[in-house]
Amino acid sequence: MDFKFQRKRLNEIPEAKILDELEKAAKHFNYIEFGHREFSKIADISGSLVKKRYGGWKKGLEALRKRLQEKGLSLSPRPHAPNRIYSDKELFAEMERIWQKVGQRPSKTEWEMSEPRISYPCYKKRFGGWTNACLKFIEHKMGGDILAEDFVIVEQASQQVGKTDYKKESSRDIPLGLRLKVLSRDNFRCSFCGKSPATDFGTKLHIDHVTPFSKGGKSVLENLQTLCEACNLGKSDTFIKVGQ
Repeated sequence: MDFKFQRKRLNEIPEAKILDELEKAAKHFNYIEFGHREFSKIADISGSLVKKRYGGWKKGLEALRKRLQEKGLSLSPRPHAPNRIYSDKELFAEMERIWQKVGQRPSKTEWEMSEPRISYPCYKKRFGGWTNACLKFIEHKMGGDILAEDFVIVEQASQQVGKTDYKKESSRDIPLGLRLKVLSRDNFRCSFCGKSPATDFGTKLHIDHVTPFSKGGKSVLENLQTLCEACNLGKSDTFIKVGQ
C-alpha cells in the first residue's frame, strides 16, 4: 500500500460523474455555452463543484468540449458571451429591435423577457447606466444631440465688479442630469404626440419649458417636458401643458 499525506474525501464525486452532468446540461441547452448558475439550476451537482474540480468554469467547459468532440459533437458560443466587446452599432441595433418589439423604452424585465442577443448589464457598463444608454441610442437615431435652449448668463449685482453668477433655475441651460430625468420620466417620447426616434423615423426630440422661459418659467423638472421638433415649433412660447 502507498502511504500518502494527502487525504481523499470519501464523498468526492468522480470526474466521470461531473462530465456526465456537464454533458446532460449541454444537451438541455441545445449544445450552446451555459454559465455555472444556469448549470446549478438543472444539474445534480453545483457549478461551484465544477469550478473547484477544474480550477475555473471555463476550464470545466473545455473538459466538456473534449468529451463532446469524442462523440462528434460541439459546444457553440453563447449569443452574448460575457467577454465579447460589441460595437456601438451592434448595441444600438439590438436596442432598436427590442424597443420596437416592446413599443416603448424597455425596462430591465421587458429586456430580459425579449430574448436579447446582448445582455442588459453590457449596456449599463458601456454607457454608465441604463438611462444613459437609452439617451445615446435616441441621439444615435436622431443623428445629433437632444436639443435644449441655449445657455443664458444671468448678471447679478455683486460687490465684485464684473462678477457673473450662474443660476441654474434662472437659466435656459438645462444640465445633462436634469435632461436625463425629464427624458426618463417622459419615456423618451414626445409628451404631446407620443412619437419617439426609436419607433418613428425622423423624429427629433427637444427639452421644452412648459411655462416659457421668456414668461418666467424656471429650468426645473416640474416645468420641463419632452417634445418632438414639430410639436415644439408649433407650441412656440405659448403656455401649453400636457392634458390641456
